Amino acid sequence: MGANEPEIASREYTGETKLLIIDDDPTTCQLLALQLEMEGYACTTLSDPEQVLDVIAEESPNLLLVDYHLGTQDGLDVLHTIRNHQAYRSLTIVVMSALDHQQECESAGADGFVLKPFSLQELVATIQKVLER
Repeated sequence: MGANEPEIASREYTGETKLLIIDDDPTTCQLLALQLEMEGYACTTLSDPEQVLDVIAEESPNLLLVDYHLGTQDGLDVLHTIRNHQAYRSLTIVVMSALDHQQECESAGADGFVLKPFSLQELVATIQKVLER
């Protein structure tokens, strides 16, 4: 993979709701993607948040699932990047964190928040709730 290519893993889209999972831990991305795919979602994963706008343009996800702690930046940086981009500001975003940053994330424009550790059922319920809005 070249230095300028996004570090993503994408699966074939078959008509399901498309999710973009952003976490600096590729293992976490893959585990979440596998679990959510079993629930009927099409998932793309991204380990490098610097590539988020390029991947959104390429994949056209319905929802972003963003980890709050992303190594060199936090999920709020990604949230602000997306909310400040004219074409993507209405994209649905759920932030996940091991610390309760719910109020901070929602104030910054997140549509939903899940506190780690969470069950798959809790995550799916949050995704469904925010997508129904």
